[in-house]
Amino acid sequence: MVDLAPFVKESGAVADRLRHLSEARLKAPLTARQEGAPSRAGAALALAQCLADLAAAVEGEPRREVPDLGVFVVGDQIAVTSGDLAAALEPLAEEHPLGLDDGEPATAGDVVRRAREMVRELAAAI
Repeated sequence: MVDLAPFVKESGAVADRLRHLSEARLKAPLTARQEGAPSRAGAALALAQCLADLAAAVEGEPRREVPDLGVFVVGDQIAVTSGDLAAALEPLAEEHPLGLDDGEPATAGDVVRRAREMVRELAAAI
């Protein structure tokens, strides 16, 4: 089975951190040094969409749009989409082959590693 515990812990921590940020911090650019950088909330919504896309691919379902419901909801959206991905991966073996949209061969373990990396990148930036 795929070890989901680190992913669940890390994505939960990011969701909690986002829930505790002020409106000003959520709307602030992710990085002040990059012109046109997305806001923290924008980056979080993008992560939620990526996690939703991975869950849909694992389940063999069409992509589902994660709606922009405002800056105060992005933490919950990360929690929901990471939970959906974990639920989709839970019954699979580490080496279970998956067909992802990018066409690259991947396993369930690869998907968890990819998701953890995306979560870590956002965690480091916020």
